[in-house]
Amino acid sequence: MYLLRMYRHFVIIYMKGKLAYHFSLIFELIANTIQIGIYFAGFMVIFHNFDNIAGWEPNEVLFMFTTSWLSYSLSCFFFWSPMKDMGQLIRSGKFDLYLTRPIGPMLYMVLQQFQYTFIPRLALSVFFWIYSMSKLSINWDSAGLILYAVNMISAFVIFSSITVFTGTISFWTVKSEEIVSLLTNNNYGLKNYTDYPISIYGKGMRFLLTFIIPYAFTGYYPAGCLLGKELIHPEFSHLAPLIALIAGVASYLFWNNGLKHYNSAGA
Repeated sequence: MYLLRMYRHFVIIYMKGKLAYHFSLIFELIANTIQIGIYFAGFMVIFHNFDNIAGWEPNEVLFMFTTSWLSYSLSCFFFWSPMKDMGQLIRSGKFDLYLTRPIGPMLYMVLQQFQYTFIPRLALSVFFWIYSMSKLSINWDSAGLILYAVNMISAFVIFSSITVFTGTISFWTVKSEEIVSLLTNNNYGLKNYTDYPISIYGKGMRFLLTFIIPYAFTGYYPAGCLLGKELIHPEFSHLAPLIALIAGVASYLFWNNGLKHYNSAGA
């Protein structure tokens, strides 16, 4: 509860600063809404010409990638901006300030910002997620609900871990903005490849999305299992929590190693 109150306090301060230029904030939200709206419009155009993709019907694909987008959007509220800005903080020496706070630098970086630009993505994801479910016959028994909830939390951890991992690279390379965008940006990064069933890709890309950058466990396997789809590796359907645990521990250890490697700009 203490952290929630602290986060609420930081969000109020952050948004007061943004509201000083309220027209800029409004236009930014409108621009993001249009951008995400165009993406969904493109999705509709694709399925206007194809009845299915790799055996997945339009609403099944919509359910799959909005499931992924929900966890992705929530993760980005906390970790996208801090990790994207890591290189700049280290180059300018401003990261030293985070090391002098009474709380950990990662926690302070997360608390002091609020990525309101992801609100349109989250809102549209919720809308189309509900719409897709209304068109599908999903057996929402207790086991299905628990499985889906656990997989959503696991997807959040997987997205967050990958984002933290890419940002941490800045401790060695100093500049990692491009790496963060390459792996986590949903508009043109690797994350974009998980909006459709990974079975449409070649073996190399499927291996990458499953074993190296495990985005397949944020939408394809959980949603495919719930929908009863024929998956590439059906035995992986329930592995999302294990993958999340491995990714979370790995990113935590990598972050701590980066902190030990860090030298102050004035050192």
